[in-house]
Amino acid sequence: MITPDELRVERTIYVDATPEAVYDSVSDITRMGDISPMCTDGDWDEGAIGTIGDWFTGTNRVGDREWQTRSQVVAADRGREFAFVVGGAEGGWVRWGYLISPQRGGTDVTETWQVLRIVPHMGETDEQLAALRERTAVNLKETLDALRDMLTPMHLVHSLGDPTSGL
Repeated sequence: MITPDELRVERTIYVDATPEAVYDSVSDITRMGDISPMCTDGDWDEGAIGTIGDWFTGTNRVGDREWQTRSQVVAADRGREFAFVVGGAEGGWVRWGYLISPQRGGTDVTETWQVLRIVPHMGETDEQLAALRERTAVNLKETLDALRDMLTPMHLVHSLGDPTSGL
């Protein structure tokens, strides 16, 4: 049987932005739907601002299936790391994290997904759990690509229009 230690995915990408800009983007769970292929929305609990211990509700969708999760922030160091655990720091089942480091005038950002304990809705067979790991790997790549595109200055120029057009 697959163990939680085998259910870990990590992807790194270079982003032409400051570590603080990257952190501000990945820690704003209200905008996670802008970059995630699975998470469509996130809402902080009343009074929460994204510090360690704060809780939020995330809404996810795959195909026609939609569900919500409750998560707790476990790391919040602007420009360095943001992470949360689905189900809470005590007893949660998945840790999502972003490690951020300055590199070559921009930032390397590493997104991680680590199963802490296997719960029934993840899958009941090795094949189902392996498929979850592979889907998650694809989602991490898509999320990081979207983050890079959102933060890359050239993307901003294109989204604002051609500066030579006079508009």
